[in-house]
Amino acid sequence: MNEVEENIMNKLNELLPNDLKAINVNIFGNSDSRSIQIMIESDSGVSIDHCSKVTKLAKNIITLEKYIDDNYSIEVSSPGINRPLYNMGDFIKYQGEKVFIELKKNINNQKRFKGYYEVIDDIICINYKKEKISITFDAIKKANLVREIKI
Repeated sequence: MNEVEENIMNKLNELLPNDLKAINVNIFGNSDSRSIQIMIESDSGVSIDHCSKVTKLAKNIITLEKYIDDNYSIEVSSPGINRPLYNMGDFIKYQGEKVFIELKKNINNQKRFKGYYEVIDDIICINYKKEKISITFDAIKKANLVREIKI
C-alpha cells in the first residue's frame, strides 16, 4: 500500500464501528480516471449497508483530505471466502487454516505453496508435502486462505 491508500484506510478505521474494519485499500488507474477498491470485514459478515456506509465515509475522507481529484469511482467489498492475508496480524488470526502462498523468490526450487500453517516467532511454517517450510513475511508476494464449501 502506498501512503495515500494507507491514510484512507487508517482514517476509515478511526471512524468505523469496532465490529467493522477496512483491511485493504487499492487505488489504480490514471489521473483522468481512478478506481479505489476498499475491502472490509466484520465478524458478523459484510452487508450491502456496510458497503454503502464505507463508500460514503471514503468519499468524505477523500474530499476533505483532497487525496484524489473528482474523477474516481469507489468499490467496497468483503474479502470473500478465500480471504487475502495482508499482514502478519492476518496470519496470526487465521493460523491453523489452509493457505496458498506465492513467494517473491524460490524456496527449494518452488514459489507456490498450499497447506496448513502456524506462526512461530514471526515465521510462517507451512506443512507442504510432509515437509515444514519456514517463510518470513517479507518473502511473501501474496497469500490467501483456501476454503472449500461443503455441500
